[in-house]
Amino acid sequence: MNKHKLPSRSRIAKFLGLAAMAICITSCNPVDPNAELTNVIINNNSAELSKRVTMYGKTSSNNDRSVASKLIMPEVPTPEYELIMDNNYKDWAAEAKNYLLPKGTVLTTGMQFKDNTYYIEGELTITNYWGKGTLIVMPGGKVNYPSNMPIHQLNILSYGEFNITGSNILNINSGSTVMISGDFSYPKLWVGGSLYVSDGLTTSAMEVREHAVCQVDCSTQVDEYMILHNYADFTVGSYLSSPSIEMNSASILRIEAGSLVSTESLCLRNPCTVTVNGGDLEYAVLSADKIEIHTGNIKEMFTGWLDIHYQEINNYSGKELEWLSSIKLNGDTYLTANGCHPEFGEQPEIETEPVVGLEHIAQVVTPDHGHYISSTCIQTMSDMAYVSYHTRGADYHGCIEVLNVSEDMCSILSYMEHPTLDFNHLILDNSRIIAAGGEPKNGAFLGVINLGGGIFQTNDAELKQIKLDGASASCVIRNGNYLHATTNEGYHTLDANSFSTVASIPSAGSSKFISSDGTNMGVVSLTDKNSEQSLAVLNMYNASDYTFSDPKQTITLDIIAPVNGKNVMHIEGNDTYVCLGKNGLKRYTDGVEVAEFKVSGDTIAAANGLAVDNKYVYVAYGHGGLFVLNKTDLSVVASYSYTGGKSANYVTVSDDILYVAYGLSGVQIFRLIEK
Repeated sequence: MNKHKLPSRSRIAKFLGLAAMAICITSCNPVDPNAELTNVIINNNSAELSKRVTMYGKTSSNNDRSVASKLIMPEVPTPEYELIMDNNYKDWAAEAKNYLLPKGTVLTTGMQFKDNTYYIEGELTITNYWGKGTLIVMPGGKVNYPSNMPIHQLNILSYGEFNITGSNILNINSGSTVMISGDFSYPKLWVGGSLYVSDGLTTSAMEVREHAVCQVDCSTQVDEYMILHNYADFTVGSYLSSPSIEMNSASILRIEAGSLVSTESLCLRNPCTVTVNGGDLEYAVLSADKIEIHTGNIKEMFTGWLDIHYQEINNYSGKELEWLSSIKLNGDTYLTANGCHPEFGEQPEIETEPVVGLEHIAQVVTPDHGHYISSTCIQTMSDMAYVSYHTRGADYHGCIEVLNVSEDMCSILSYMEHPTLDFNHLILDNSRIIAAGGEPKNGAFLGVINLGGGIFQTNDAELKQIKLDGASASCVIRNGNYLHATTNEGYHTLDANSFSTVASIPSAGSSKFISSDGTNMGVVSLTDKNSEQSLAVLNMYNASDYTFSDPKQTITLDIIAPVNGKNVMHIEGNDTYVCLGKNGLKRYTDGVEVAEFKVSGDTIAAANGLAVDNKYVYVAYGHGGLFVLNKTDLSVVASYSYTGGKSANYVTVSDDILYVAYGLSGVQIFRLIEK
């Protein structure tokens, strides 16, 4: 948002004089501007500054358990044994050697393990056991195991039949591993170690205990309830169905891409994670009648390409739920039946256009000054991004920070602030930043500060202030040897080296934004000082007309509301794109409106910022969020809505990375993905 305060009486008089002249151009001897130096605060402690960065991308370190290796069933081994099990086997006399129960042999016995391996090709009924070791059920073999005997310090690999007898709860204790090739079924399972099932797992109730790991590659059918306790780790290979799923602190539910989780009730009692393992835009579906959430860090609790279908969400966290861009809510994902899970959703028409998605990489929260501060503009150079901030409301306090985004990691390299200046817009100009802003005493200004190696320098902590007519400056661009700036009283040309004023064009209302493609140049201005809304016009010039002396065309745009928002404009040949607040985005070709995009059903959302590349138009649509539009017809191909009620003010695109100045929530960083 841009804050245009009322100018002083002397400024009003000066403005009226300019209005009468229509244009003011300096003489052959430019008058030096009234420039002054002001000290700024600089901080280059990247480690400290970067604590405000939260990573969400593939290399995120927020959750060290977010990526885990799968449990893999080994190939069927060839028995390597020294002794044969038969009716002469005595558990108390068992040796620390490997045993084989041959095919056709049926044996009921207790067993003693001494870090050795038993290969079972016949049928073995275990009555009791001691020690620790490995039990391998070979293809065609069968083991009957009593449910009243917890599996403790055993590694069990079954390629045959592993049958649980009795009606007690089966406990797989910590330190034990059970791996089943095929199906596995038992009424109640308590997993404290590791459990792997290659095909289907069926049970009436299941609890995965602290630090336990469970993976089912095909389908898991739970009749009553499922609980994942602290640090439990469960991987859904294709399908999970349970009437009730409860997750406790730091537990994680991994869902393979293309899988389906179906439940009546999903309850997340503490910080835990539901994540999708898979590639870009390969969605899994979580279908729940009711979701109960008790903590508000949703961006870390639901990750990956996940489509959440629900009837109600009960939010007990006390915070707004802020979802990642990769999360769909009641989306359009279609899953075909595959033998493990049923069909889900409606089969779409054949897609001819590429599927586009937004991967959330990071968020940079706003600096803490003890008051509201809002991000206003972002400019990029290589893997660096420069972000300006101002104080929301009547107060003044601004800052500019330097971000580095590379290899899916983001850090804050450098930071500059001033306690009485607002920064509304900025450009990178060689080894310096030029920012447009305002202050309570002197009004509109351009602020110039030097960079060294792309960051602020602590030994050069001064900002040069060049005063402009008006209360606040909203935009600045470089055009050859000149700077152009807009303020609430008009638009101006300054010499880029001496900062002498070359021309000033008054406007009846605020001048909002200026843009040039090197051939054409345009300025968006309001036609009156109405505090609610105003008609906007676009004055077009040749880019070489540095003094704005000969306008080529004046285009009447539309009503802009609110009048204190950003109204970014972009020129590209004969096409001009303009953000018109609540009237959305419009494209004009040779001065004629040819296309528009407007969010319907949202009376608050306002188009503020835009960026354009060879395929897409990116729109920062205030309360409505971020939209990626097909450049041909301005249809939506991807979007992100920040449900925390914050406003998308500005968007910048660098290769496939999108930076969004998201007002009070700082900066949101995304990667555009096509498939």
